[in-house]
Amino acid sequence: MKTNFTLILKNGWPYGLILAAISIVLSLLLYIFDVNMFSISFAIFSGLIFLIAIPVTLSVLGCNSLRTKFAPERTITYVDALVTCLVILIIGFLLSNLYNYIFNNFIDPSYMKEQVRKLVEMLEKYNVPQEKIDETVASTEKNYSIGIMLRNSVVIAVVLALIISIFIRKKDKIEEKIV
Repeated sequence: MKTNFTLILKNGWPYGLILAAISIVLSLLLYIFDVNMFSISFAIFSGLIFLIAIPVTLSVLGCNSLRTKFAPERTITYVDALVTCLVILIIGFLLSNLYNYIFNNFIDPSYMKEQVRKLVEMLEKYNVPQEKIDETVASTEKNYSIGIMLRNSVVIAVVLALIISIFIRKKDKIEEKIV
């Protein structure tokens, strides 16, 4: 299959939108149930679910869809898999970040302040020095700016796409015999 960016975009958009929708719904559920975003259990949960399980699953599904729909010989090159994963992940992460930006700045601006307050209470409970608490709060508030969120999303998308593509690609039978 020759790399056809139009087909890759056409195939990747729905999966990117699904990724964004799942992330937004999960964010709303976390808001509704007032989950402490800075607890250790949430950090593990969000890392496994938001950054690994859901994005990887949708990337694999999107690449397999590309393989079955558009590649008659059922092969997909590393570049095709990489671009498909990038399209899916970047669309999903960017739309999710856009939602988070709108939510935290216009819908409920006090939500992040409340989460930071919970973080400070947790750190004080563990007798962390005030100077470390102030550094942590400043770092946390800085990391929730839209620019840093977008940058981090693109970096995570690229790293995940590079790794996932290695496992998704499927060589042509002739290439397998040669190599």
